Amino acid sequence: MDIQPPAGMRPRRALVLAGGVALGAFEAGAYAALEEAGAPQLDILVGVSAGAVNAAIIAGNPPGARAAALRRFWNRAGTDPTPATTFLLGPPPPAGAWRAAYNEASALQTLLLGNPLMFRPRLAPGPRIGQAPGLFDLEPLLAQLPEFVDFERLNNGACRIVMTAIDVETGERVVFDTSAGTRIGPRHVVASCALLPVFAPVELDGRLLGDGGLASNVPLDLALEAPADQAPGAPRNAALDCIFIELFAPAGSRPRTLGASMARAADLGFGNQTQRLLEGQARERRLRALMRCLAARLPDDARSAPEIAAALAEARHDPPLTLVRIGYRAGRDEAGPGKLFDFSTTTLTDRWEAGAEAMRQALQRLQAPASAIPLAEDMLLHEVEARTMP
Repeated sequence: MDIQPPAGMRPRRALVLAGGVALGAFEAGAYAALEEAGAPQLDILVGVSAGAVNAAIIAGNPPGARAAALRRFWNRAGTDPTPATTFLLGPPPPAGAWRAAYNEASALQTLLLGNPLMFRPRLAPGPRIGQAPGLFDLEPLLAQLPEFVDFERLNNGACRIVMTAIDVETGERVVFDTSAGTRIGPRHVVASCALLPVFAPVELDGRLLGDGGLASNVPLDLALEAPADQAPGAPRNAALDCIFIELFAPAGSRPRTLGASMARAADLGFGNQTQRLLEGQARERRLRALMRCLAARLPDDARSAPEIAAALAEARHDPPLTLVRIGYRAGRDEAGPGKLFDFSTTTLTDRWEAGAEAMRQALQRLQAPASAIPLAEDMLLHEVEARTMP
């Protein structure tokens, strides 16, 4: 079990990792910078889809060895769509027509052949007996995860691990939470990654599950809310520093091509989910502050009335919350809507390095509260944006 200082001696720290297939290399680089900085161990780690894979690798390895495990995983995931050209001329430049064509070729190769570490094409993507349809299945990832993740360590560590999926039939978000007694295994991680219709959904405990990002690609609320099994009256006043990574930028430029429009639609569809969650959390805090203000003006007999006392019990003082949003914005030479499937070693390396630099900036922002945007009482937000290419 990982040994950490008592949470009361420091702000709790949470990290929320989003889904984004090959964009997950950005998150891996960000965690590597967190480890490099010697930051306190995490108390809460939330992941969905590619973020669930990264979270499993982080939690399933000992402190100090986690970045190396992430590096091994993403190095093995890397491919080269033009090996002959790379052999003769070296890797492509950081930007320009050659790089754009290279990125497009990498995405196309993945969509035709899959990725040896993660997913393979189904020869017949239509319905099968007892199986749901999909263009690819995630059996390679399911088979190879135990090489990178010690699931006993993941489930028995001091850090609370949370992953999500979605019930394909009911639309319900399904939460796997070690603090609630869930024993997370490889199949839980893979279920969180099953983005329909690209990847076939996964049967688990009698439910057909798909990618948790379809419910919320950055499940920030799970990091901010108390675990479902927290005992009534348990302390809730410890400050929280929460870094979350947004792989789909809600703000962007005007699209000029059909491919850019498709990529922009994905960014808007996934990226705006997080903004709504932030607004909801801030609104709840403001409402509780207003209720406390009103309660102070009520006479004692009114405050003791059962229905009013029950309402006022919810108007607790929220602990200080500092959020840092690390936003990834794709460069103009990325593969448009295919950027999620660009597993080229060059691009994965660029994403890793961009994520590491973004995390270094995020850690600096945490030390500068005056630069934050106040969203509500004791709720601050820092914004860090990074991109891999010009």
